Amino acid sequence: MEVTDGPMRVAALAGPYVTALLVAVVLTLVCERVARRFRLIAHPREDRWHRESVPLLGGLAIMLTVAVVGAGWGARLGRFAPLLVLSFAMGVVGLVDDVRTLRPQTKLAAQIVGAAVLIQFGALLPLTQFAIVNLLLTLFWMVAITNAFNLLDNMDGLAAGVAVLTAVFRLWLFLIDGDGDGAWMMAALVGAAGGFLIRNYPPAKIFMGDAGSLFLGFFLGGVSLVSSYAQTRGVIAVLVFPILLVLVPILDTSFVTVTRLLSGRSVAQGGRDHTSHRLMALGISERKALSLLLGVSTVSGVLAILSYQQGFRYSIILLALLIIWLALLGVHLSRAHVVTAQAGGEAAATFRFVNDFPYKRHVVTLGIDAMLIVVAYYASYLLRFEGTFEAERANFMRSVGPILGLQILALAVFGSYRGIWRYTSLSDLVRLCRAATAGVAASVLYLVFTTRFETFSRAVFVLDWALLILLLAGSRVAFRLLGDWLRPRSRTSRRALIYGAGDGGALTLRELLNNAGLARRPVGFLDDDRHKRGRRIYGLPILGGLDLAEEIFTAQQVEEVIVASQKIPPERLEQLSALCTARGVLVTRASLWIQ
Repeated sequence: MEVTDGPMRVAALAGPYVTALLVAVVLTLVCERVARRFRLIAHPREDRWHRESVPLLGGLAIMLTVAVVGAGWGARLGRFAPLLVLSFAMGVVGLVDDVRTLRPQTKLAAQIVGAAVLIQFGALLPLTQFAIVNLLLTLFWMVAITNAFNLLDNMDGLAAGVAVLTAVFRLWLFLIDGDGDGAWMMAALVGAAGGFLIRNYPPAKIFMGDAGSLFLGFFLGGVSLVSSYAQTRGVIAVLVFPILLVLVPILDTSFVTVTRLLSGRSVAQGGRDHTSHRLMALGISERKALSLLLGVSTVSGVLAILSYQQGFRYSIILLALLIIWLALLGVHLSRAHVVTAQAGGEAAATFRFVNDFPYKRHVVTLGIDAMLIVVAYYASYLLRFEGTFEAERANFMRSVGPILGLQILALAVFGSYRGIWRYTSLSDLVRLCRAATAGVAASVLYLVFTTRFETFSRAVFVLDWALLILLLAGSRVAFRLLGDWLRPRSRTSRRALIYGAGDGGALTLRELLNNAGLARRPVGFLDDDRHKRGRRIYGLPILGGLDLAEEIFTAQQVEEVIVASQKIPPERLEQLSALCTARGVLVTRASLWIQ
């Protein structure tokens, strides 16, 4: 298909997209009724999240839609025809599994055979100079991505949503390369998955089943192999861009694999321990969890586009920051209590050692800080030299190692590793600033004594100092904010009003927010100081004084008042007690449970 300018390209894709969208909506509704008619229903299980019986066969609708659109525009299929046929065959294997349940070994064998046949049509990852290595890596890639999508299908709308986003960004890359046939194929897939997503968005009315997840996984994995750029770009383009486009399935599979191995459980065994399940176990809603994971997929897709167009010189900084943010998220997810399908067994000796290693937190902290130090130093060079960075690359490479060591040492000397990130305070940030200042100063002194600072730029280290403080402080604050957002909240929590908006009230609020076991949900402060009304402490409003207590009780549905100040006059406490007794509201002193 000829592609000319941008608007015409997009207009040319409207046909396959709209056709696929409409066909997918109709076929999804038909498959939903057929599934109910023949009792092809996914019933609730202990190792699955859904609690309602939901019909399957949604994957069949996706497969048939792509087949219908492919038949209608068969001349446009070109090199995608073998991939589409093999993906359809993989979907049929999944459909059989949905109906009769196949053994995992059977599905794995089918995936290997499908990948091997695809390789016979010339689809190969050209990563090395050795054909056998490239063949094995290609087989691994296809099987891994296919299974990653299969495992990702564990929450309403997740696998379909990620498939839509992956196809959209892949379409964008095809347009950049002027590959009209590839863009057309992706437009059809966006329509097919999008039409199904309408009925699969939470709460789902239909599931795609293994038919859909295996079809989508095999097809999206294979697109990376049949794309024309895969034969003309470098190793980074061939490998990194596809990984970024399917980052969420890869992360979910990797996270589940590692956590199951560490706990001594079978990787192949099902369970409610995926990233989506852990997010909901931490207290956020299903739709918010879905939005977060789709947001990660969107960010990684945009990063892939930027890297593809601008190169990795600049986008590598954003990639490093994304990796760090995902690491912080992973730390929080690892703390979530999840339901597993089987009791924890005995982990292998290596994984048992890792799981029992007492300094895991320190290793993770050091790793994140090391990456941030390198990112700050690298970004300083880019900001200072911009287009002439290549001329300064040698200076950067010979100095980055010593500077990394000196700045890590400064952080350790100033006690930056003694604190706990989720309790980061202003004093911790001040300590970080001092450590960063000392680390940069030590770096400058080192270069003065070893090179007389010849050929090095002073501006680089001014920028490095500012960026280092920003990144180190930002990582701690981001971790705390993420923890606040993901903190578990009891559904049976009492709505509590804190009486006293001073230091005691602030301490009480922090304890309520940090300790889910107290099962209180703070709704505001009560304080008799009129000058404090309308202000906020840690985001919680000061609603008024005792004179407005009855109105506040009604408006906020208060179940308990926590007295958090020792300075409240006895007569005020008696008045509060009378009001609360009349309305059936409990009165508690914070000192009884805050030590």
